[in-house]
Amino acid sequence: MRPFHLAFPVTDLDQTERFYVDVLGCAIGRRTEHTINFNFHGHQIVCHLVQKMPDYTDGGRVDGKQVPPFHFGLVMEYAQWHSFRDQLLAKEVDFRLKPHIRYPGKVGEQATLFLNDPSGNAIEFKSFKDDERLFTTAAGSEHEAGGGVL
Repeated sequence: MRPFHLAFPVTDLDQTERFYVDVLGCAIGRRTEHTINFNFHGHQIVCHLVQKMPDYTDGGRVDGKQVPPFHFGLVMEYAQWHSFRDQLLAKEVDFRLKPHIRYPGKVGEQATLFLNDPSGNAIEFKSFKDDERLFTTAAGSEHEAGGGVL
């Protein structure tokens, strides 16, 4: 699988750098006066400095919890997720949604947690005991990907 790229707004590059490096363990790629490029577990994320954050307050509910409609994240191996969760707890990180098991006993059962970066961008870290369950539907099968060649 090739790395994904995601660019998103932040309001303070210094706070952003400390959070992504010190809390999440990312390495810095490039940094300019208005952007920081991070290695996010092998993926490229780029923070762009803005004066004011967009309004992301129109949230949705997932499994009875308020989940931010705009968020990004990482699907980790199960043991890796638990180790990462323990590291965050030891650092006394404030969680947007505390670590929990979503959909317990159901096909989509997953360990999940949400953090906010210093600008309020929501980041989800999740894991499945069985990676095959990532795209499994409630009926128990994987959706077929449609479409043609570009």
